Amino acid sequence: MTWWQLTPALLWTAAITFLPGYVVVRSWGVAGLVAAGTAAPVSVALIGSVAVLAPLVGLPWGVWPVLGAAAVLAALGLVLRVVAPGILGLRDRPRRRLRSRWTLLVHLGALVIPAVLLMRGLIAMIGRPLDISQTWDNIFHLNAIRYILDTGTASSLQLGGMYSNGADPSPYPAAWHDLVSLVVSLSGVSIPAAVNAVTLVVGALVWPVSAIFLTTRVTGNRPVPVLFAGALSAVFGSFPYLMVDFGVLYPMFLSLALLPAALALLAMTIGVGGREHTPRWVSALLLVATVGGIALAHPSTFQVLLVFVLPILATALVRYRRALTRGWAGVARFSVLALLFAGYLALVAVLWIRVRPSEEASTWLPIQSMSQAIGQVLSAGLMREGPSWVVLVLTLVAVALVVQRRLNVWVVGVYLIAAALFVISSSAPDGPIRDFITGVWYNDSFRLAGQLPVIIVVVCTIAAVWWFGRVQSGLSTRYRALGWLRPGPVATPAVAAVAFVAAIALGVAGQFSSVNSAIGQGSLKYAMTPESQVLSPDERALLRRLDDSVPRNARIIGNPWTGTSLAYAYSGRRTLTPHVGGTIPPDVLKLMNKLHRIDDNPEICALVRDMRAYYVLDFDGPQVHDKNRHYPGLMWLSDNSGLTEIDHEGSATLYRVTGCGPRR
Repeated sequence: MTWWQLTPALLWTAAITFLPGYVVVRSWGVAGLVAAGTAAPVSVALIGSVAVLAPLVGLPWGVWPVLGAAAVLAALGLVLRVVAPGILGLRDRPRRRLRSRWTLLVHLGALVIPAVLLMRGLIAMIGRPLDISQTWDNIFHLNAIRYILDTGTASSLQLGGMYSNGADPSPYPAAWHDLVSLVVSLSGVSIPAAVNAVTLVVGALVWPVSAIFLTTRVTGNRPVPVLFAGALSAVFGSFPYLMVDFGVLYPMFLSLALLPAALALLAMTIGVGGREHTPRWVSALLLVATVGGIALAHPSTFQVLLVFVLPILATALVRYRRALTRGWAGVARFSVLALLFAGYLALVAVLWIRVRPSEEASTWLPIQSMSQAIGQVLSAGLMREGPSWVVLVLTLVAVALVVQRRLNVWVVGVYLIAAALFVISSSAPDGPIRDFITGVWYNDSFRLAGQLPVIIVVVCTIAAVWWFGRVQSGLSTRYRALGWLRPGPVATPAVAAVAFVAAIALGVAGQFSSVNSAIGQGSLKYAMTPESQVLSPDERALLRRLDDSVPRNARIIGNPWTGTSLAYAYSGRRTLTPHVGGTIPPDVLKLMNKLHRIDDNPEICALVRDMRAYYVLDFDGPQVHDKNRHYPGLMWLSDNSGLTEIDHEGSATLYRVTGCGPRR
């Protein structure tokens, strides 16, 4: 398959990611950048919520329940538009002037710039449409998608029980898996191809739109900042590239792409961001939906949102202090807001203490000095990447703007929190204080590096807009004949055209730094070679043929550390060891350790019959994370007289257990 052949799947992915949410929010009277910025978050929230609710009402998982829920919500909005248009802010909304139509082209250009740059980078990193991330976590992710497709169960309340075949359901955030499963169903492509299609759409479309949306809550919905925000969303190696390299953290990747939209909606709801004729109660509803989508994608990003909210709430509280001068009613109102803020702090404290991984799971250690960590934050050259010089220059400009009090206070606050979390995780001494602050994210610097671009893109856009304004003003003063370059509150088409060129220059310049480094390092995780840690080309070819040689109800024995677990994702045939993590059941472990005793130990054949494990996969290659895990019964399988080879591809071999008869 070529990337051009993946185009239909990309179109299906974009459709299911944006259209359900967009239809809903437009039906509720939301328009402009607010509608564009909330379309994907609302769609993800719909997908994740319907996946949870469908089993409760006896509906199988698929696209129709999602579309049905979207239709019901849209119909409710349309009824409100007719019955009570005033509460949706429709009566006071001005008609769009002809002059503003050209700004739509500017917004389209603001999306095209990062879409092209990010699409190029992600394609270069992934390599080919059918290549997979050769990482530990991806075994679970791919098998989870197959499980959803096989069982019609996609609930985040149950997906954790996948390996018990639903007998022991447990929570696992499934919104990303739900989305990929819909893409497979709609487009008919394989699971790996659908995963890559979702990666491209989320990374090259959802993320830039979300970043632009957040930025305009600070700068206003003007062409110049919109263009710069779009271009600058493509200059970070730590997002989206690092999230689909390390781990691989696909669910967190989706949730972080939605995080800017949540911050934007919060700013609108509490009155510190532009509303664009969207009533606050509608913004609040959209915020609830977006937060729900984030939590269903990855709860740790919900924890990020909890702390990022604090500067925004504090800023709102300071602004509302003017109510103190309005008599007892004003004092009462301010007191209520202050109590709500105090209550929120208490809630955050409780969640911070109780909702976190165990200390045993938070084993990541500091990796650098504090000065190195601070330097990485300033240059956005996080973890293994080199510095982004574009970001460094713009960040230094932003520092000057802070000194001159020209940068929004809550933006500075969110930036400092995000920076502090990364610096503490990556450089503070290991101990109780570090565990308390960053243990929510396993003390993992990679995860915390991925959230920094969410706010850095806003800071750098403000700096770029200021710089552009200074240049524009200087040119206008020097060249009076160039009247179309005069500064003013409304950008003319000519100014927007110049800004478009400048935005392209910023975006392209930003590729020659941490971005290209991240792409190069990430491509090593996707390269499918004979030395790949999860699957080699020969092993993948054999897995694709399993549905021709292994009955659907049969189970396969294999060493999971060699990649045999992915038999389920590729063919729907389950293995006894579906993942490299967790504890292997005693009977399964006994079978893996003593399969070579099949001729003289009747207990082995009894286990084979009980588990319907009549097939064995032998992958002779590197193991996940370069482990060296071996099981005596799965070594030297070619010498086992109780096995018969039925298929092979290079060094990858499939055997059938012929030394045991059927169950009597």
